[in-house]
Amino acid sequence: MAKASLAVETALVLPLFFMGMVTLISFMDIYRLQTEHLTKLCERAKQAGMYAYVLEGEGPEDITLPDMYSYKPIGGVIPLPTVRMHNTVKVHAWTGKEYGTESEELEQREPENMVYMTENGSVYHKKLGCSYLNLSVRQIPGNSVLGTKNMYGEKYTACEACSRNQKPGGSVYITKQGNRYHNLGTCSGLKRSVRMVKESEAGDVCACSRCG
Repeated sequence: MAKASLAVETALVLPLFFMGMVTLISFMDIYRLQTEHLTKLCERAKQAGMYAYVLEGEGPEDITLPDMYSYKPIGGVIPLPTVRMHNTVKVHAWTGKEYGTESEELEQREPENMVYMTENGSVYHKKLGCSYLNLSVRQIPGNSVLGTKNMYGEKYTACEACSRNQKPGGSVYITKQGNRYHNLGTCSGLKRSVRMVKESEAGDVCACSRCG
């Protein structure tokens, strides 16, 4: 009796298991088919939206593309009817670029001017060849510096960084454009660390009177 009962249960379970597997395979096959068709339909809709501008505003702004196809389920010994499927994709037609205000258009079209600044400078320079940026350092006797004038007619005074409260040494360093004498040739006042920035980022500093 036990064997007969097991045979009956097996006879009932196997068809149900088979039908479940067939149903699962059918669902997976339908999902694969829908994904393939929907992917192709999206690509066609995207292309249609890009090329819609040739209509010059005569056509609709929205483009709808349909896709109809059929699917034959896996039925095994039991024939199943054909399933008709339908997908629709809607895209917005490309109608051109819309610009903002006139000032925004100019800002987009015209690049901003670049200027040059030193690390501790109080002005910015529009020309990299400005004499303030290209220092011409020369060494002279210290006892003659107080009677020497720069190219602008200004007298030389002690540098706050290397010569504060000091008299001129045996030799000092000066530039034609500056108005300080330096007891040390390695003084930071004799060097220029130049960086390039946008003119709008120069802050509150004004333009150099020599090159601006």
